Amino acid sequence: MSARRAVRLGIVAAALAAASVGHAENSSLDSLLNLHVPETHQDTLTPPATGPLAKPAEPASPTPPQRFSIGINDLGGQLRFHLNPRWALEGRFLTGSASSDVGTVHANVFGVRGYRFFEERRRFRFYAGLEGAYVRTSLQSVNTVNNPNSVATISGFGDTSGYAMGGFGGIEFRLFKRVALDLDIGPYMIGLKEKVTGVSDGTLDFVANTAINVYLF
Repeated sequence: MSARRAVRLGIVAAALAAASVGHAENSSLDSLLNLHVPETHQDTLTPPATGPLAKPAEPASPTPPQRFSIGINDLGGQLRFHLNPRWALEGRFLTGSASSDVGTVHANVFGVRGYRFFEERRRFRFYAGLEGAYVRTSLQSVNTVNNPNSVATISGFGDTSGYAMGGFGGIEFRLFKRVALDLDIGPYMIGLKEKVTGVSDGTLDFVANTAINVYLF
């Protein structure tokens, strides 16, 4: 083999080698370019369900105002102060008039109550308590038509003073966030002494009470 032919064969071999290498690179590049990302569906992105999903915790409802209230009862007014959610103190004033055989009797009552409240459920809560009060009455519009010499004509007759004390139980219904209706009843011992004659009298009676309370805070 001559030197010229050897050089020619070497050139041809190099060209074939270069061509094969280029073809291999092109094949590798084509294979890389022809890779397709598999299609994904929305349902494949959702993790498999492993059980019922926990519901998010609901925010706690705000506690309604129940610290201090002003009330209107059937015969007067009241102020209530809660020492805590279970215990409360209340000052009350009641006034009224009623007809009798000797005239119109006017009464004023100044009382203090202590309350024990129970847990509120569905806007209702029960309570119980004790009350002590000072009672004062006076006789007005004296009727002496049939008996002009009646003792009722004496100045100061019919003026009495005394006490009322007892226990009660009831229920409070919250009409609105700051407005509540109270209903209660209980036995009371009532003792009075008349000023002129000095006659005393005591009775046991059941007393009912209704009130509308407005909670300020």
